Amino acid sequence: MKEKIKHIVALIFFLTLMICINLNGSNKVMASVSGTDSSILREKVSKAYTKKFCNSIGFGLSKESAMIFSIEENNKVFKSKKGIDNINKVLLAEEIATSVVEKCGYPINLSGEKGIQEFKSYYLSKDNETINNSLK
Repeated sequence: MKEKIKHIVALIFFLTLMICINLNGSNKVMASVSGTDSSILREKVSKAYTKKFCNSIGFGLSKESAMIFSIEENNKVFKSKKGIDNINKVLLAEEIATSVVEKCGYPINLSGEKGIQEFKSYYLSKDNETINNSLK
């Protein structure tokens, strides 16, 4: 009788453990589906781009040269990252523009919401241009 009770307790423990493991795994799937992973990657890309761009401006490159350099370098760094193709380009551009204007907008005469929108549209056009040039 004691053996049967031990067996049942062990079985219940094992089933509870398996359920917990499955629920934990499904949370990761839900986080991935909800976009958490892409927002983290988007933030990393934005920070890396901003750092490259602002440093380039600080070294005396023109806005256009700094933009092209930063886009190309970021593309090289992040091309093999899982999920990079799923990043929303418009949201990325918005995040980059906000960050650039906050960190180094003054030297390139950009400030406020108008500066953010100007940089965002310029970034998107240069990004598309870079993509088109790489396809040739």
